[in-house]
Amino acid sequence: MDELNKEQYRASRADNGVSLVLAGAGTGKTKTLVEKVRNVMDCPGMGPDHILVLTFSRRAAEELRDRIGSGCGGGRGIHAGTFHSFCFDLLRRHASAFTAAAGFSRFPAVVDDEGKKAMIGELIRRDLGRFLGMPAGVVYDLVTGHGSLEKWKRKKLDDSGLGAELTLLSTEYRLVKQKRNVIDYDDMMGCAIRLLETDGAVRAEVLDRCRYVFVDEFQDVSDDNMRLLKLLLPERDRNLFAVGDDWQSIYGFRGASVEHIIKMKRHFPETVVHRLTVNYRSRKEIVALACGFIRNNRHRTRKSLRASRGKGGIVRSYTVGSLEEEADIIRAVIAGHDPDRCLAVLFRNNWQGRYLKERLGGEEIPGVTFMTMHASKGLEFDRVVIAGVCDSILPDGDNDIEEERRLLFVACTRARDELHVIVHVNDEGEPSRFGRELGVVKKY
Repeated sequence: MDELNKEQYRASRADNGVSLVLAGAGTGKTKTLVEKVRNVMDCPGMGPDHILVLTFSRRAAEELRDRIGSGCGGGRGIHAGTFHSFCFDLLRRHASAFTAAAGFSRFPAVVDDEGKKAMIGELIRRDLGRFLGMPAGVVYDLVTGHGSLEKWKRKKLDDSGLGAELTLLSTEYRLVKQKRNVIDYDDMMGCAIRLLETDGAVRAEVLDRCRYVFVDEFQDVSDDNMRLLKLLLPERDRNLFAVGDDWQSIYGFRGASVEHIIKMKRHFPETVVHRLTVNYRSRKEIVALACGFIRNNRHRTRKSLRASRGKGGIVRSYTVGSLEEEADIIRAVIAGHDPDRCLAVLFRNNWQGRYLKERLGGEEIPGVTFMTMHASKGLEFDRVVIAGVCDSILPDGDNDIEEERRLLFVACTRARDELHVIVHVNDEGEPSRFGRELGVVKKY
């Protein structure tokens, strides 16, 4: 294990209790978590099979398993996986109790997202007219995301009568799953929660087995994640180590709630908060731009970031009046690119990527990586181009403005040495809202 800085060392000591590590972008959060796991494993009475490490994506879970394996003597016996994989393992471990409580005749099969879409689509198309002429794909998106919609959107659906139809559709889907003896990924979480809430013997077994719980990317927890987490911890003498950064909470559309990390002490009053503030990724100029921008958010934790690599970064902004001009600028940046270094072009929506690739020749361009800002989270590149800082694209008018800022913050902090930001102007020739907040004040 590489040497830890003072902040990482303090956070990773093998103490009991509830700890929240607010880890800024590029500050070594995974390194700190792995060191904490290693230290906890050395405590008397605490073996690897007593440790549970939870995260949100398979990619993140695989990285954690690899890092824990190399840093903790193989890490054999430690469960490190996604919330969903843990829930499924729990249901299988207690299959008899689960099937009896849930009304299944035998342990159900799991349908993937494609299977779920097909089943719901079949129900929608039986009577598409009841959804007031909405396309089947839109109805699917509404019924699967209805619980995480903002209040005003749900009210609008309710007032039109669509809310009741979506609720009925959800009931129909649940009955079809029961009949076919299947569950989907979302059911894994709900079924595990209900089992722990209603079966004292199952919860007692889980509490005895999972004596120290670790959560990575804590800014992405949903209400259901938090319900599950509280059931995995005893009422007293809780051991929880949570790592995350509210400044990088960008998955509200999946049900993530930034409230949980910002107001952690409401859930666990005994929480000790640590902050990791030394950024090892980006040059000072890039860190300064990103931090100055995110401070426009009012609903956030307070922390500062310092660039370990010091000065020497390149930050350039461009104002454009059209997508064609934007593509020309990206072409010029790529033309001067050293193929031995990695370059990423980041954008808000998939259609931007398709358009840019077509404008730039339609072929794969040799480090040059095209991806959405969401997909870039957790990655880093020598040079980054951010496309489409435009009032009609970023921020997305249908999304929370502070989450849109966090998304742009994530994009900026992917850059190690160079950051190129392309800002579109409005009808008056002024830079877009986020362009102005970034400090781009040039008129077109």
